[in-house]
Amino acid sequence: MTNAVDILRRVTAIVAAIADRPVEEITSESRLVEDLDLDSLQVVEIAVRAEEELGMPIDDALLTEPGMTVVRCAQVAHEAAAHTSLT
Repeated sequence: MTNAVDILRRVTAIVAAIADRPVEEITSESRLVEDLDLDSLQVVEIAVRAEEELGMPIDDALLTEPGMTVVRCAQVAHEAAAHTSLT
């Protein structure tokens, strides 16, 4: 199973690519909508790319919660990985 730090790194890279910003500008506390100006389709794209890269289903509805941060996205992905490994 992929560890939480690796998932955070990978999710940060995905968010940076979708936000069209250098990865160095993305912090774990960056909020997807409020700070990075992402729209709902871009948030869904984060879920899709994370699913493809990490090999686990991610509920994109969880990523659309108000105030969603990069670290919370990584936590959602990590929780999905843990759930996938249990099934």
